Amino acid sequence: MADELSALEKGGITLASLEGRDPLLVATLRYLCHRGVLRESGERFTLTDYGARVYADRGFLVWLVGGYGEPMRRIDAFLQRSMRYGSDVTRDGRWVAGGTAMMARTDVVPQVMETLAKISFGTVLDLGSGNARFLMAVCDRFGARGIGVDVDHAAHAAAGEAVAANHMQDRIELVRADVRALDEIPGIDKVDLVVTFYLLHEILAGGRDALLGYLTGLAARLPAGAKLLVGEIEPPIDGEPGQPFTPEFTYVHALVRQTLLPADGWRDVLTEGGFDVREIVRCRVPGGILLLCEKHEPVSRSR
Repeated sequence: MADELSALEKGGITLASLEGRDPLLVATLRYLCHRGVLRESGERFTLTDYGARVYADRGFLVWLVGGYGEPMRRIDAFLQRSMRYGSDVTRDGRWVAGGTAMMARTDVVPQVMETLAKISFGTVLDLGSGNARFLMAVCDRFGARGIGVDVDHAAHAAAGEAVAANHMQDRIELVRADVRALDEIPGIDKVDLVVTFYLLHEILAGGRDALLGYLTGLAARLPAGAKLLVGEIEPPIDGEPGQPFTPEFTYVHALVRQTLLPADGWRDVLTEGGFDVREIVRCRVPGGILLLCEKHEPVSRSR
């Protein structure tokens, strides 16, 4: 989170490069050596094999510790109802977004690109597009046009800067709006692919009927044959201890009053909401699933 370890990816950190720095940095690196994350050799700190595995999964740690560390320190107050999450204490959205981006880069995006390569589309709608980096990558790789929707002002501004810097203003339209307000999304009736990652469980927090209503409304506005790609996390499997990350992910979402569904649960609600689930893909991220769906074809009735 302090961005002091990024040099490890480029061959390590030398003692010479630390001259004039706070001695705590050297002490921190040596502490990580004691815990087997780093090794010190020839006045250089490098990752051990174990450290490389930890570092590869740093997105999980940033998401949990940076994003939800302060609320997790208040669990006692939440249990005693002397404090409430969301009003007295809330998450740090900057580190939630940063950790998620780190995870997605290696643990989700490759599988997403492989899945999208199996279908054809000309216009993609990204619900919860953030800084639009993923949307730009999709449009660039598949020659598509894009619409990105996000309600956060900072994310919308960052997306605008990124799109302009990459000279994609003629291909990508950015909309600052609540993704729940489908009527405020322009051109949705012309979209042939919708992508949304880790959004639907937030809508599910309002109850299954709320999610079902959202999916039904989305399906009604999309043209025939439109595809939907959903990214979600399954809850941990009962009786299987030692599962990485998913118990923490599930517990944090219980804290914020959000529920996770298993793959079959997502299949059921998506089907009921107007979409056929064509494929379920497992991601490298623990518990991660991608559900590739297609809008139901209308059933013709013979007279």
